[in-house]
Amino acid sequence: MTEPASRPSLLRSAGIVGLMTLLSRLTGLAQTFFLSHVLGAGAAADAYAVAFRLPNLLRRFTAEGTMSAAFLPTLAEAEAAEGEAAVKAVAARFLGTLLALLLLGVVAVLLFMGPLAGLLTLGRPGVQGELTAKLGRIMFPYLALVSLTAGFAGLLNLRHRFALAASVSVFWNVAFIGFGWTALRVLERNGRVPLETVAVICALAVLAGGLLQLLVVLPGVRKEGFGLAFGFHLRDPWVAKALKRMGPGMLAAGIYPINALISTTLASKLADGAQIVLYNSGMMGEMVLGLFAMSLATAGLPTLARQAEAKDWPALNRSLTQAVSASALLVLPASVGLAVLARPICALLFRTGAYSPAASDWTALTLGFQCVGLVFVAAQRLGNQALYALKDYRGPAALAGASLGLNVLLSVLLLKPLGTGGLALANGLSSLAGLAGLVLRLRPRLPGLTLRPFLGAAVKALLAAALMGLLAWAGARVLGLDAPHAFRRAALGWRLLPLIVLCAATYGLAAAGLGHPEARELAAKLRRKLG
Repeated sequence: MTEPASRPSLLRSAGIVGLMTLLSRLTGLAQTFFLSHVLGAGAAADAYAVAFRLPNLLRRFTAEGTMSAAFLPTLAEAEAAEGEAAVKAVAARFLGTLLALLLLGVVAVLLFMGPLAGLLTLGRPGVQGELTAKLGRIMFPYLALVSLTAGFAGLLNLRHRFALAASVSVFWNVAFIGFGWTALRVLERNGRVPLETVAVICALAVLAGGLLQLLVVLPGVRKEGFGLAFGFHLRDPWVAKALKRMGPGMLAAGIYPINALISTTLASKLADGAQIVLYNSGMMGEMVLGLFAMSLATAGLPTLARQAEAKDWPALNRSLTQAVSASALLVLPASVGLAVLARPICALLFRTGAYSPAASDWTALTLGFQCVGLVFVAAQRLGNQALYALKDYRGPAALAGASLGLNVLLSVLLLKPLGTGGLALANGLSSLAGLAGLVLRLRPRLPGLTLRPFLGAAVKALLAAALMGLLAWAGARVLGLDAPHAFRRAALGWRLLPLIVLCAATYGLAAAGLGHPEARELAAKLRRKLG
């Protein structure tokens, strides 16, 4: 594949996914605002955050990048060996088998939810563990819904229908807010609703969102001719191959949420509110990663898989370098901006209803530490996609296991001096170690791999981000954003949002002026569109 054909295709596809992901993240902020408003940052909110971690953690194993990384290359092989008809047959049997296995797993976890919730809330009162178990039993079936939705979305991506596949989270957020708001309005007719009941309503809203997600993608999947053959098709060689590839990939793709789950467990030793603070700061980090890194990873995997299958190493190197460089170009300024402006941003998003100013400041402090590792997590996710395209599934799993062990060690060491901030920082530092191991793993498997173009672009992006960070710091001082409690939300927004726009424009101009290749390419496209 030639460079002129591959580069614009990847950026265009990533742009479509990124646009829909942006809409998803904006509605996600609205969902988080609603959750913070009705639940606050106390024991009930902690119980909800811990219970939701369970299906959300396993979703990373059975859905999203893990499934696509094993599923799509296998379908590409089946198509090359047996033709188009095999793709639809294999897809139906694979998803039917996965759903059957997931339903068995859901039943098993529901039976052991009590002890599991007790382990995750160790050190907290027994009543909080009981509420966590109750919420977990309500929410855990969401895992089957979201995994099936992710499988169907992968099929849509295979047909280059990126927009519909990337939009499913929008419907989950809207359904969550709509169901939760309506149910609470009905219950409030009889008086104040206890926070424990609010948490149950929010748990039911998770299921409502999962069901709507699935219903949204079904028409598009049927239009493309795909279906579902429910049952255990383990004797099908293609199904067995995809499941085998998913096995080691599960740990690699799930390392970030596993680290988050460990952090949640350790946070039980801290004051009430620690789990929901970690949840909210982690959500902000995931917003950055989902908007930039995952959009590039989603759009890039089919291209990388085809280039690896054709052994077109120069094209694969270019695609990987471009994806990682573009990711750093976007994740770096977002990380710096979030860290510098964490306090006013968290005040704008979370200081509402039951979520106190003190909880908002606590979230901001944790978010600052969370931002340290975002660029490493993003690069690691993209690098894993290259290993999957090269059909190396054990490497990411081994690296993920090593990162996990390091994260546990760092979390224990940093918990006492830094609290929730130490747990967030441990995540980032372990991701840096994992990224170093990933580079060592890629070098002998990808002929011609060189870090020189990426490192040059990364330095330019870092310089531009540093300049932007200084502007954000100075602007916050001038506008008085360091003491956001003095402003109402509207007044805070009118000061904060123009500063963010100015910082983004400054960064873009600085990165293009310093010669960052992707920044110049995007600037050229913008100039052409503006005439």
